[in-house]
Amino acid sequence: MARDTHGNTVHIFERECSIQRRNQKLIEQTPSPVVDEEIRARVGELVCKAADAVDYTNLGTAEFLRADNGEFYFLEINARLQVEHPITEYVSGLDLVKLQIDIANGEPIPFKQKDLKMNGYAIECRINAEDTFLDFAPSTGPVPDVTIPSGPGVRCDTYLYPGCTVSPFYDSLMAKLITWGQTFEESRLRMLNALNDFYIQGVETSIPLYKTILKTEEYKKGELSTDFLKRYGILDKLTADIKKDKNANKEAALAAAVIHSEYFKSRVKSSSEESSRWKSQLD
Repeated sequence: MARDTHGNTVHIFERECSIQRRNQKLIEQTPSPVVDEEIRARVGELVCKAADAVDYTNLGTAEFLRADNGEFYFLEINARLQVEHPITEYVSGLDLVKLQIDIANGEPIPFKQKDLKMNGYAIECRINAEDTFLDFAPSTGPVPDVTIPSGPGVRCDTYLYPGCTVSPFYDSLMAKLITWGQTFEESRLRMLNALNDFYIQGVETSIPLYKTILKTEEYKKGELSTDFLKRYGILDKLTADIKKDKNANKEAALAAAVIHSEYFKSRVKSSSEESSRWKSQLD
């Protein structure tokens, strides 16, 4: 939500942040698969009333926990711009950083609640320097090469560049990869393609984990929870995916070797069957 010094307050929809590990968010998306228009309006109104009650001035995020019975319970308000704000920017069309600065400068919010409309679906993956197969141990060191994904509906906020170093003294977050699509499936597939295009040499990353999560039927159906990794055995599925990829790579390499061998044989045979020009001259 946002509230200015003139008493204008708006909510800017919701973000779904259930997929976590040790209370650290991994994947965020908007809109949430469990929030409909009625719930969005009701919770949004409560958030605006809370901001008005304490004379809040800034952008902020109110966190809620949804129980299995569908009820929502208030947790806290984070009085700042959060890591996952780009997905809200994608579906709202707003520049939240600029809006925050304008509010701090005493300017009024230049729109009303009725002017805000959600457009499409956005997903964010937090690319961390962690080794998933070593209990998410930190992975640090030089990054000789990196390829940042790009294209329509793809955004990457990162400090990475060829020759940089991932330090052990700071947060493990290296990049925020965000995708947008008119439909959830379009955004999901764009994220999978972007994750495949994201190449980081020198350190282990959480990219393989996200590719496994995004491929699960549970994620596709929106069956999200804070114990998603454990509930659906994601780490076991990740191990199986890695093994499958390795086998596929071996098969592809073998097929390429066979094709190359057959091509070489055909070239040798073709060459031996050609008549010698010297012999033709002598005859």
